[in-house]
Amino acid sequence: MKIVEKKIKIKDFEIAKSNLKDLVSSQNFAVLAEYDFNAILKSKGKNLDKHAIVFDVCNAPKAHEILALSPIEGINLPCKIGIFEESDGYHVAYLDPKTIEVGDERLKSIFKEVSGVLGEIALKLSEI
Repeated sequence: MKIVEKKIKIKDFEIAKSNLKDLVSSQNFAVLAEYDFNAILKSKGKNLDKHAIVFDVCNAPKAHEILALSPIEGINLPCKIGIFEESDGYHVAYLDPKTIEVGDERLKSIFKEVSGVLGEIALKLSEI
């Protein structure tokens, strides 16, 4: 899958994280899990000097459509979107579902639709 990335203007990590969660919710997606790699690595005795957080997000109706067509596509669920600290500030990035290679046109259409929503979330976060 292709990674899509946008620089964001927000300078505070906690505010960026909160805004991302709000944007996800506003698009009828739910945050299923949160992976704060600083905390995870610290618990393993490693230190990460940059913020890196990934959210598993899901739109239940779209996930149901995908799984009803092809249960094996569950390997591509849930969607992933995160905030990462780079040398020039924070970036939002997501794995682009429309780049998943599938033969079924119905699945392609659903993945393209979900990709559009993730793109809109990233764009809105980059403009705040």
